[in-house]
Amino acid sequence: MRIIEGTIEVESIRDFLSKLNEIECTVTFLDANYVVDREHVEFATKKAIKAWKEGRRVAKTLAMEILLYCAGRRQISDAIEMGLKEGRNEVVVVVLEDECVERLKELGFKEKPVLKLDKAKIDRIKKFFDISDEELEIVGVEKLSLLVREKIALFDVFKSG
Repeated sequence: MRIIEGTIEVESIRDFLSKLNEIECTVTFLDANYVVDREHVEFATKKAIKAWKEGRRVAKTLAMEILLYCAGRRQISDAIEMGLKEGRNEVVVVVLEDECVERLKELGFKEKPVLKLDKAKIDRIKKFFDISDEELEIVGVEKLSLLVREKIALFDVFKSG
């Protein structure tokens, strides 16, 4: 598994996903605006893979299962907010097969650092993951990733409910 950061331009989601299916790789694109750090993505991805292997999956594909876990959501329609959008995207990408990184570059992916934490992003993440001001005040902003991972762990426990 590789977690890489970068940018990609998408004219049509439908066309892009079709091209992505053709390269036969397990790849999940995450909007970097909803990703705290690499630990957030790695934790969620490992949980998704474990659930997939144990037959506790929610989605039809492992790539979508990873998106659901990273978003801490049961419904694809809710999790998709954290996914790829039309236009220029700053993304964190989960690639399960190492050889697929080069294939992504053929689709226009440019590897570069995009993860940064600012006030607007912190507010967006708090709202998306339902983290209160009080929770963040107690642990401090440096523990935001831990709070997000806690939400993902709770999603894993309660998703079948």
